[in-house]
Amino acid sequence: MKPLLLHLSLFLLGLSAAAAAPKKNILLVITDNQNWFDLGCYGNKLIQTPHMDRLAAEGVRFRQAFATVASCSASRAVIFTGVLTHRNGQYAHTPAEHNQRLRPDVTTVFEKLKAHGYRTALIGKQHIAPLEKYPFDFSTTRTPGDATTYAVPTKDVIGLGKACDEFFRTSAEQPFFLTLALGDPHPNGMEGIAWGVEAEDGYTPVTYDPARIEVPAFLPDTPMVREQLAGYYQQVSRADHGLGLALVALKKHGHDDDTLVLFISDHGTSEPGAMGTQYEPGVRTPFIIRQPGGPAGLVHEALVAFTDITPTLLDWAGVETPAAGTHGRSILPILDQPDAKGWDDVLLSHVAHEIYSYYPMRTLRERRYKLIWNITWKAEYPLPVDTFNRRLWRHIVETKASHIGPRTVEAYLNRPKLELYDLETDPWELKNLATGPAYAERLKTMTTRLHQRLIETEDPWLKKYDPTR
Repeated sequence: MKPLLLHLSLFLLGLSAAAAAPKKNILLVITDNQNWFDLGCYGNKLIQTPHMDRLAAEGVRFRQAFATVASCSASRAVIFTGVLTHRNGQYAHTPAEHNQRLRPDVTTVFEKLKAHGYRTALIGKQHIAPLEKYPFDFSTTRTPGDATTYAVPTKDVIGLGKACDEFFRTSAEQPFFLTLALGDPHPNGMEGIAWGVEAEDGYTPVTYDPARIEVPAFLPDTPMVREQLAGYYQQVSRADHGLGLALVALKKHGHDDDTLVLFISDHGTSEPGAMGTQYEPGVRTPFIIRQPGGPAGLVHEALVAFTDITPTLLDWAGVETPAAGTHGRSILPILDQPDAKGWDDVLLSHVAHEIYSYYPMRTLRERRYKLIWNITWKAEYPLPVDTFNRRLWRHIVETKASHIGPRTVEAYLNRPKLELYDLETDPWELKNLATGPAYAERLKTMTTRLHQRLIETEDPWLKKYDPTR
């Protein structure tokens, strides 16, 4: 065969192979302020989450997964970059006076997948900046000059489901990456119960009896808290319905067998002891992956963090060196290994919630022990406004209550430099072991390891502060 014809034949063969190659699509679903234990598949016997539970039955449920920061904007920045808060530059919220945004040298998963030939979309909540680092082909939040088909409120699950259907319908030519960021179960406002669902066209709310709810141990068991939890449960079930609509649309357009599905919450609830903290109710989240042809019904024991999400998505898409430029690693190689070695700790990092709730913390979370470094520990802990303005905290202040559940208000507001907890014997982190001589060696080892991890991840706070000093 002549060289020219040979080259032409190889070129056409390459085109044919590319056309025949299966698409590797991605659906990432994020709920807003949902505790890890508030799904049926994570052990809640009352709450109705059939679609989340089915996804877990069809995929892999990670028992110990962590948002690296319990704040909406900051957490989403980590999800979409794989870079910890202290390095990515989005230290707090993006909207209004907070005005936080990614550093210029940080690249998002949207940019990387776009460059890899993907069609991209973010349907629902954004809370990200700057938008030029998030190249969407489709969005439900209008920005000046865009060509958005739908403008849909983040709590309109029916509208968000229709938007998902439209995006799948118009994505026949390219592989796609869709993030569905649901607005539930984030509270509806600052006044009154602040949680709950009204009947709406196409959706009938699930109702819950406050008397039947098992109040989590970090909150006080009072009628007010039970009433709030009943409304919060309603919103979790509505978020579950939104996930279900997205999965139905995915199957309708023939993408069940070529789409990696990942379900998470951005962090825990906005009640005191969760949002804006590094305690378990704030940073531990649901985390479920369904991989086409992958394991089903598996409960995984690896400790994973949101820094691992971007590398995992890029790995699935076939991007070379998927972890490059991130602080994480792909989970796909261990997806069928529930007791995988070397996944025994995670690094967490918080700077602020709003700009006026600055309280930087760094955390090393191991399987049994957790070490929290409160960098500006001599200052009183500033509650996020989402917590401070709602009626549970107002009630605590007005009644001069001494406790929030089992934790004292004093311990919550005035924290030591180092907090060390044995999560096996003290799962709600009430007994600080950092001052006990019996744990001096463990404290030293974990503090040294935390410091080293922060050096490796280029933490600029180390220019002034040192956990080992």
